[in-house]
Amino acid sequence: MTSRKNAMLTTEDRRWLTGEKTYDGQHAKQQRYQRRNDIRERVYNSVLDFTILFEDLDEEERQKIFGTVTDDGRQWDDTYPEFRDGVRDALAFFLRGIGVSVLMRAGSTGEARIPELLLETALSRAGRRDGFLIEEVDIDIDATEIAVPDVLERLKAGEELSSGELYLLMESGAVDTTAIQDCLRPKLVGDETGGD
Repeated sequence: MTSRKNAMLTTEDRRWLTGEKTYDGQHAKQQRYQRRNDIRERVYNSVLDFTILFEDLDEEERQKIFGTVTDDGRQWDDTYPEFRDGVRDALAFFLRGIGVSVLMRAGSTGEARIPELLLETALSRAGRRDGFLIEEVDIDIDATEIAVPDVLERLKAGEELSSGELYLLMESGAVDTTAIQDCLRPKLVGDETGGD
């Protein structure tokens, strides 16, 4: 994953962000600062490039990137799982960056906020490109703020956790997903040696 061609992130950026590479020695602090600065600049400039891609990239070229999306969206979803996950995480990165957690805390009632406005205008622009007039966008977020340390404490205390709380722990990196898989595998698929 980290050895792909350079893009928004270079191979070295990926190695550093994923912990495969570290900076040690006399100039380590300066090297880390420079790496962080370079990443910020490339991400910022890449985001600006999306306006050019959205407005000026030929439809044929866009389809070569995303493939052909069927009416139910399944072909794209099934054919490009790694790319699909990248799109999902890009959306999550952007939403988090524009402060969507503010909407999650306050709900979507009241005066429109920047995240809502950006989502509405993005949907409207995408719709117009495909011949739709987006007349109304309702954003209804039902979220509960949960602190990972609190969930971990409840787990340690032997309390029962919801599936959402377990998912939160796995996504946060607070628990070893490999250990969880090793624990679940025999319970769900049976013992590979023939036992249940």
